[in-house]
Amino acid sequence: MISGTRPTHRLRGASALKKQQGVAAVEFALLAPVLLLIVLGVAQFGWLLGNYVMVANAASAGARYFASQRGTTSPYTATQTQVSASASLLKTSNLSIATSVNGTACTSDSACASGLTSAGGTSAVGTATVTVSYTFVPIFKGSLSGLYAMMPTTLNASAVERVQ
Repeated sequence: MISGTRPTHRLRGASALKKQQGVAAVEFALLAPVLLLIVLGVAQFGWLLGNYVMVANAASAGARYFASQRGTTSPYTATQTQVSASASLLKTSNLSIATSVNGTACTSDSACASGLTSAGGTSAVGTATVTVSYTFVPIFKGSLSGLYAMMPTTLNASAVERVQ
């Protein structure tokens, strides 16, 4: 080996390593937005699914409670309170609750009480229905490649129980 010269194979290895580091950074910069969009989409869908389960559970609890209110004086108000309590993790101002007995809507305590009284008993089999609608509030708003536009704006669930 001639004095004062360096081996060339070591220089080529270090130069190639620096070039590879640059390639990794470019690949990450290209893939990061796509991966971020996938993660945000999964989070948004999970939020939607969780809210729907809460709405469905609130409707089910409300229907069970409403069907057992035959003979009481305030079945409508009590059912509204029961649904709100069952959906305590949801924003209650976004909840809309509708009740019906044998397919006939009732929107007051007196109408619901008379409907439940006539629907129950040994000879008649009546049904009590509670429908809960919830105005869905997504986690991510804006124009994240249509993530917000693909989400429903209202979640609806109904439950039917036999009047007791």
